Amino acid sequence: MADVAVDGTMSPLPPQPQLFQLDPIDTVEPWQQELVDCFQSLTVLIAGRSQVEVHEKLQQKASESMRSHAELVNGLIYGILTVPSESNNYFRLLNIVSRDGFGHAVGRLQQLITAHKFAQVQSEVRTQLFWVLSELVKISAHGVDQVLLALTRQVRSGDVAQGNVRLCRLMLQFMQTNYDWLMGFPVLVATTAYMFGRLVLDHSRITDLRAQECELVVRLLRERFNECSMVGRDLVRMLQDVAQIPIFHDFWHDMIYRPRSISPLFAGIEQLLRVPTPRMFLANRVTYDMESRLLFILEHLPATAFSRNLMWFVQRYLSTPESESLFSDLIRFIVGVVHPSNAVLASNVVPRYVFLGGLLRFIRSQVVAANAKLALFYDWLFYDPKVDNIMNIEPGVLIIMLSVDKYTFMTESFVEFLAYATDAYAPTHAVAVRMSVGQAMQDAVAKGVVVSIMPVYEHPRIEVTIRQSLYYLFPQLVPPVVLPPVPTDAELCEAGDVDSVDVGSTVTSDINDTLLLNSADTMPVAPTAEPTSNGLSLAKEPVVPVIAPQPVKKVQTAPVILDPVSRMFQEELGVTDADLAPETPADDTDIASDANDIIEIGSMPEDVALVTGSLPPPELTIEQALEDKSLWLFGSTLQTFVDCVSSAEPDVKQMGDLAKEIVDMFAQSEASVHSIACILLAGFTESLEMEDVEMSAELKAAGETDDALEHDFLHYLLAATSSYMREGESTGSTRRVQQLLLQLTAAKVDIGFRWLLYSVTI
Repeated sequence: MADVAVDGTMSPLPPQPQLFQLDPIDTVEPWQQELVDCFQSLTVLIAGRSQVEVHEKLQQKASESMRSHAELVNGLIYGILTVPSESNNYFRLLNIVSRDGFGHAVGRLQQLITAHKFAQVQSEVRTQLFWVLSELVKISAHGVDQVLLALTRQVRSGDVAQGNVRLCRLMLQFMQTNYDWLMGFPVLVATTAYMFGRLVLDHSRITDLRAQECELVVRLLRERFNECSMVGRDLVRMLQDVAQIPIFHDFWHDMIYRPRSISPLFAGIEQLLRVPTPRMFLANRVTYDMESRLLFILEHLPATAFSRNLMWFVQRYLSTPESESLFSDLIRFIVGVVHPSNAVLASNVVPRYVFLGGLLRFIRSQVVAANAKLALFYDWLFYDPKVDNIMNIEPGVLIIMLSVDKYTFMTESFVEFLAYATDAYAPTHAVAVRMSVGQAMQDAVAKGVVVSIMPVYEHPRIEVTIRQSLYYLFPQLVPPVVLPPVPTDAELCEAGDVDSVDVGSTVTSDINDTLLLNSADTMPVAPTAEPTSNGLSLAKEPVVPVIAPQPVKKVQTAPVILDPVSRMFQEELGVTDADLAPETPADDTDIASDANDIIEIGSMPEDVALVTGSLPPPELTIEQALEDKSLWLFGSTLQTFVDCVSSAEPDVKQMGDLAKEIVDMFAQSEASVHSIACILLAGFTESLEMEDVEMSAELKAAGETDDALEHDFLHYLLAATSSYMREGESTGSTRRVQQLLLQLTAAKVDIGFRWLLYSVTI
């Protein structure tokens, strides 16, 4: 209904809900406006009446119909949440009018908690929410435990913002205050222990909160271990991450060496590892808002158009250093909870393994990369076809099999991790773990996830050591590795490779070092983990980074001769002459055999140096640049850009948007600057008209509208790079974009002129 003004007239606009901090562009959902309208009707109904009259009037209206009863409850719940000074009175009235054991009231609270915009709930409303839940606990209202289960999902992992920390404190205080009530709900006990156990790592700098969380989790584990054990194997993964904290270390030691002291029914850690984690626990560490965005991508977007949505998701939830702990929780959610239907699998919707490959590209820490790989393959290590779901194995199988052509190093990284984890994750159960991994792949082949793993085994880019690891893991699916025989010293002499071989020659030992193994019967041995008190440790893993390292040898360079404009460009960015030399790979044997082959920039003809500004980048074709292993993280973005450029009528704005996305991704990655420059230079074709920057600057100075400016591809490209050129800022991203601009200027000196003009007008 409309609002009542001071003079008794009706306001033309209805009152706005006070539950959320909404922006002007946000729309108010119908259920929120319904609560406001019911509260306004309630205030009119009880205004100016005595307490007895209010009771009679409310009883009469609540008995009229279920709709009238629901409207009264809606108004009272809204009043409790938004008017703290009257909350006691409104809750007393709620006790009077409730006809369904507070079922409708609990349902309204659940609707508020599961809202996608819960992060925008007013601080005062959150406080009142926990107050009314405490009051409902005191009167033993049915369904409060389900409300608390939903509320645990809204405490975000990897978020140390003030609002989320305060929500965590309120939740912790509620559980401590109502601990006896909590003991009556086994699922809530297990969820609480798992939730706070995962949050402990996020609060390392909030010592008081972390100490209380540790105390509550260990108390629940020791007093209610049978209930907590329903979490399954992910409980072990959670405890492993916090085992170095003293209070957890003692419990971890007891769980490994004295399991009966924890519970008479607990036979050992293997008992937990053999229990798959139920989906509700994996979903608990993903908020409802995150879940809706992930499901939209994985159920509706095609594989060619999901990159932008993934970028938005990462910027929203994974853009801070503290959010790195969320990567493994998201991977566990996608692997264990999001199981697409047959209709989705048969469509062009982005597969889970493609999305996971795109998600992994944003990982920057080797420790986080190791945890992410463990989350991806965790179910492999303890796979039992009788209880485990093949859909939990499918993403790992496909990311190994279908990455081998373009991203061979990813396939090798995952195989190496599996070979290491089978022996090092649980050393006392290494044989059983290796059998589980082999059984998982055999089931994947038997159920048609893949036809065979021989395409990976026989791929020419796969190293011999990786083939040996494949045979070590899956001896039933691949043959033994046959290595070429080691040539004898006499054979080497006859072949003319060496003039003479002494008894103490090192030739044979060098060949043995290269081949690594001399017998097809020799099995690769995983690196040995250092002994620990818990018997489970991945801390010593020689982690393979998500982005493959690309060591290169630089050629020797002489002083660079630059034209005046390029020299101004160089001085503006603070780049030295040494930075202008591209990272051109040099063959050791060629350099050692002929020192005259070393390229010297100073020896180039002066006219060439004046045109190029520096040594030109290595000659690359577009096809060669797209095959660069370091560009795997760009997904289909680069190919889309090239297709757009080569189309009959290029869309300059689309090219500009793609160029900005490429620059942003390049700035945050370790991709090759030469390959990216080669691809971006494809946009400067004769078919694209170049904007007159001087004319644009004059138009802008004259106060003309933006419509008078012609936006060509270069304008978009320079706009994308300008955000990384803030004065006084020197970061890794800034330096990488500077290198990219230098490479572009070296290829087209006009870019250097136009950057100077553009930087004046931005």
